[in-house]
Amino acid sequence: MNYTELLRNSLKARGLSEATIRRKLQEWKRFSEYLANHNRDIRDVDASFLERYILYMKSGEYSGSTQNTARALLKDLFELLHRKSLILTNPFSAAQIVISEKGGAKAVLSKEQVVDFLEVIEPISGYAIRDRVMFELLYVTAMRSQELVNLDVEHLDLKSKEVFIAMGKNRKDRIVPLGDTALSFLNLWLKRARKWFTLEESGALFVNDTGGRLSTSTVRMRFKHWLKEAGLQNKGFTPHSLRHSCATHLLENGADIRYVQELLGHDSIETTADYTRDIVKDIKRIHRSYHPRENEIFPEDL
Repeated sequence: MNYTELLRNSLKARGLSEATIRRKLQEWKRFSEYLANHNRDIRDVDASFLERYILYMKSGEYSGSTQNTARALLKDLFELLHRKSLILTNPFSAAQIVISEKGGAKAVLSKEQVVDFLEVIEPISGYAIRDRVMFELLYVTAMRSQELVNLDVEHLDLKSKEVFIAMGKNRKDRIVPLGDTALSFLNLWLKRARKWFTLEESGALFVNDTGGRLSTSTVRMRFKHWLKEAGLQNKGFTPHSLRHSCATHLLENGADIRYVQELLGHDSIETTADYTRDIVKDIKRIHRSYHPRENEIFPEDL
């Protein structure tokens, strides 16, 4: 099997630039050499092997950008191999590997921009209905793209307006609220549009045009498409920005940070604060006002 050509053709089909394709193929070459050095066939790679490879890169002299390209390459590669039935399971989906999307931590949509983005997706065609549901869910639940595509229909409790997110990042299950708006679009998708798609994976909530489970790369592609339609392209927004925006808007509206922490599925409240950089100083001021003994930790010049 010529994995290089298989990968090249897949990347070209996604419309990536030649420069991006070259960088990803360079990382594929580096990874294939690592496989050979460890006498490992790509079909026998598991999650722990991928984690060791990323640790190997972190311990070397590779830049953060190169490490992130390597992570993205592994994600693309194993999604492709799984989609082509060349491997039985996707080891990347089980690995503790995080891809930092450019601008994701800082690119928060304003409340008005969220409305503009969502409402430009008119739920007319099957694809548009699917996309509207996806992005309504990402914003209202603050779930990650990987968690979104992993959803099965059985993870929904429409009566209670809840979504069960199984084994999210850090192997943490959680239940998040749906909200009436997202629920109305979900009903439209489930009762009307989803049946227009061939359902190879009948349990998957979101499927692609061939009936398979939707991939995160497709989510990114559709997100970029609707950003352009809404006139919000080239601002650094990614699907993860909807997660950041949800957390930021909740905190701005007075939500308890502990609630936001649970919604996001964070183990530490400091991680939640990292997601809301623009208002961290305000949170610290509030904390200091209620905890005078914290003045030593939060200096007066904050």
